Amino acid sequence: MNSSSANPNPTPLDGTDPWPRNISIIGAAGLVGSTVASQLYLAAIGANLYLQDRKENVLTSHVIDLSDAGVLRNIETPQLHIESPPDGEADLVIVAASAPETPDGDRRAFLENNAKILESLVPQIQQQLSDRGIVLLLSNPVDVLADWLCSEFDFDRSRVLGYALNDSARFRQAIARELQVPVSSVHSVVYGEHGKGQVPIMSNVHVAGERTLFTPIQQSRILEDVHQWFSRWSQLKSGRSSGWATGVGTALLVEQLATGQSTIATASTSTVEGLGETFMALPLKYVNNLIQVSKPDVTGPEFQQLQASCESIQSAARTISFVK
Repeated sequence: MNSSSANPNPTPLDGTDPWPRNISIIGAAGLVGSTVASQLYLAAIGANLYLQDRKENVLTSHVIDLSDAGVLRNIETPQLHIESPPDGEADLVIVAASAPETPDGDRRAFLENNAKILESLVPQIQQQLSDRGIVLLLSNPVDVLADWLCSEFDFDRSRVLGYALNDSARFRQAIARELQVPVSSVHSVVYGEHGKGQVPIMSNVHVAGERTLFTPIQQSRILEDVHQWFSRWSQLKSGRSSGWATGVGTALLVEQLATGQSTIATASTSTVEGLGETFMALPLKYVNNLIQVSKPDVTGPEFQQLQASCESIQSAARTISFVK
């Protein structure tokens, strides 16, 4: 049987040293955390993966399994560690720890429990993070938690991100279903809040490289498809999150950041005029060790929707009152 080798660690487009070298994953035993770990490992991203979880036996089994997969793919790096990274040496701390998914409601139903979990992890994150390290949150509601984390604790807003690519993936699928075209031919994005306040950018959709406009009926069907995704998922009552998509997407996001490509992530809105100060999905790049958020290319009405998302996220973050 022939074995294939993984690609080398991605090199930034500006020629600087590869980033990130040391990646910490907190909550690595669960569905999301373990999938993130496996995707980063199989893509050969980073020099060291530090996996942490209370369920150390599960974590150990994951590492054994991943190590076997690494042999099949001839992977030499990253090295797998079941421990915290050395103090102050994590270039990227990924927080995958989360309360169990429950049916019904919306993503904000997880807010209080996930905020309590995040609060308990703050000292661990602060101890691990390097001076120029980035925190990447995966727990929902990701934008509200990012705002709250930076408001309540001593985290630099410009160095905190949240995962948000799944919304754009679902938007692309909805467009592909409506137009009966391959999803690979569709380029479209979602900005704003992760959840009910998301803003699918209908004004900037490209199919097979061509800008595409929709009739009001088409647009209505596409938006209905997008906005009903979470209720359709909840009705399954599966007790799991969309962990595989999040794992694949997180590895893709890290690779895009590492190579200076444009991507979408939940990020600080403070540098975008007219959005105030919170967190939401926006276009950005990671260049010269800095997260550079761009003003989104949207219409006036779409920007007004983003402003409404800002207010909604800010309001939700202020409802978290159990701390102190």
